Amino acid sequence: MGKNAFSAYMRIVFLTYIFISISRLVSAPGIDFHLKVRILTAGSNHIEMRYHQAEFSRFIKDLGHRESGNNWLSVNCIGCFGEWQFAESTVHYLGFKNISLKKFKTNPDIFPRDMQQKVLESLIKVNLALLKDYEHFIGDTIDGVEITRSGLIAASHLGGAQSVKLFLASRGRINKSDVLGTSVFDYIRRFHDYDLD
Repeated sequence: MGKNAFSAYMRIVFLTYIFISISRLVSAPGIDFHLKVRILTAGSNHIEMRYHQAEFSRFIKDLGHRESGNNWLSVNCIGCFGEWQFAESTVHYLGFKNISLKKFKTNPDIFPRDMQQKVLESLIKVNLALLKDYEHFIGDTIDGVEITRSGLIAASHLGGAQSVKLFLASRGRINKSDVLGTSVFDYIRRFHDYDLD
């Protein structure tokens, strides 16, 4: 199932649940109205939370596929390692100072996939904090592509938050690439279609 189809499917499930809940709320005898509203709100919040968890999982899986083919043991030609291809300096900056490329090559179990995901989640939080003053670009279109939170997260993973800031501030004229030739805009375009709001 493609990205668009999955998002559409999840929205249909969510709306179906709301419709059924509302019909029960209106027609079910014997339950206090306020209790019905609380039940409906709790159910709605639960489904929304599960939907966003599913979208985030889909996003990080697809990002990992793009970075390494979802191979948590991967080391690329420039020394980035793990499923999400972290630079050693990034891993250290995020507080995992005992992890190094040399140690990882010797014993990959020092940086297992679940720890790599924690590093990724920390990196996403840091990048979003660094991009906070640029959130007003979300919803804009640059070179025919809508700017979304997921696109910004992916692009900052590729080139750092500073490269994304330059891209946004220049309306796409400054479009930095990594050493393998993949640009900030490439990731904004490739990963723009995830509901991470």
